[in-house]
Order: sequence, then C-alpha cells, then structure tokens
Amino acid sequence: MVPPVVSIIIRTYNSAVTLNATIDSVRAQSCPVEVVIVDSGSTDDTLRIAHERAEQVVTIAHEDFSYGGALNAGARAAAAPFHGALSSHTLLPRRDWVEIGRRHLEAGAVAACGGEVDGDDRPLTAPLRADADYLARHRYWGFTNTASVWRSEVWRVHPFDESLVATEDQEWSWRAVAGGGHLVVDPRLTVSGSHRRTAGVRAYHRRMVAEIRALEHMRPLERYRVSDAIADWARPAPHDPFVSRARRFGRTRLLDVVARWDAGAQSRKGAVPQPRIVPEEQEDRRA
Repeated sequence: MVPPVVSIIIRTYNSAVTLNATIDSVRAQSCPVEVVIVDSGSTDDTLRIAHERAEQVVTIAHEDFSYGGALNAGARAAAAPFHGALSSHTLLPRRDWVEIGRRHLEAGAVAACGGEVDGDDRPLTAPLRADADYLARHRYWGFTNTASVWRSEVWRVHPFDESLVATEDQEWSWRAVAGGGHLVVDPRLTVSGSHRRTAGVRAYHRRMVAEIRALEHMRPLERYRVSDAIADWARPAPHDPFVSRARRFGRTRLLDVVARWDAGAQSRKGAVPQPRIVPEEQEDRRA
C-alpha cells in the first residue's frame, strides 16, 4: 500500500448530505491521500459515513468545538508529512489539486491555498508567493482553510489558535511566515465558497460579523461610513476587503455590506465579540 502524501482534515457536524461527495473529490486525487474526519457531535449519518470511508475519525464534544481546536485534533491524528483542510460542504475541483499543493510545499512554502485575486484585488493568473511583509501590507487577504495544505512540521511549532471564534486560518498564517517563510496562493487551488451562503441569511450574517470582528485585536477595523457602504454595494469591485466581489446591487453583496456595517457599529460601541461562532458545518439551514 502506498503511504499517503497528504492528510486531508474534514470538519463535520450533521454533514451527511454533502460528506460523500466531498470525500469522493478527495479519493479522486492523482496521489494517495489520507482522509481524517473530525466530528463535533453529529446526530445524523455523518459518523456512519466517516467510519466507512475515512482512515481516521476523531470526535470532540459539540460544546468544545472551535475551528482551530478541530484542526489541531485532526492534525494530531494525521499520518502524512503534509496536512490539509477541506470544508465538508466543498469539492476539490480538479484531480491534481492535492498534487499542486504538495509541489508548493516541497518547494519550500509553509502553506498553500487558492485565490482568485491578489492582495491588491487584481486577478491572479499565476501562483503568488506571500511572505510576512506582503501579508502585513494586505491585512484582510490571504490564507483560507476552506481548502488548504500546510507542512506538518510548521504546524507542530505553530498550532492553530483554539481560542479564536473565527479567522483561525489567517491568524495562523501570520505566525507561520513570521520567521522568514512564505505561503503560496494559487488560482488553480481555488474552490467554491458558496457553501457559506447555503445555511440561510441569518447564519451567513452571524458568521460574517464574527469573522470581521475576530481580527480586531490584531488589526483594527477602519472606519466604515454610510457613504462607503452604499458605494461598496454599487461599485463593480468593492473597496472594503470584507465585501465580496459578488454581483453589484445583488443580495450577496448587500449581505456583506450589512455585515461589515454591523461589525463596525459593534466596534464603535465597544461591544465584545461573541465568545463562539457556529461553523458552517453546524449552522441552522433555515433562512
């Protein structure tokens, strides 16, 4: 049996509807991959699927869930020299996705993920190498654990922060490259982020506000005025980094603008961010 080159960690909670397809996309990869499931208290068929199809299944209590904690639990169980994260609602879009990511790691990157634009919001047409200076200059752009890979030895020195309610991926990347390393953002590794909106309007809004505010203690929010919000809804490409490039005047763009405004309003009032966020694997799917 050929040993796996990458261990893909999939966080689950009541993910039975999507999990088989997610695992199928991993099993279809051109190189051997270990599947590690980290479940946080599923009550549907998720665990049955996980035990049938994954090499490793780790369970944590529902009330103990955090993004970073789940990834750390999966990484501790992983056997391959390289690790990766994949949302349980996401599909790897190409058979060489893992191979591309592995090549970046073998070439010296501490981590790799997908991205459609660079830090200046220009379309990415080739892999971009981002070091600590680049990430510092592009404060809200960078690493995402929707689908990513990283070096296991880097994770051992810099595990994910289990106390963060969101954006554990970006915070980790800043620490991981601080000693002179770099990450790679490659447009070929881009996966769809539409799963973030399938849980309904309220859940999407809660998640966006929590993610925006989770960065405050490290990178304070800039002032966001009513004129900024209206302009970002109408612009072909919004200026604020937390507002997506979805269709102008569309619902998704409006939801992002409202979340950005609400996060800024809470910050101005000195409100303390909520201690927990319901992850995409755990959200109520009612709109």
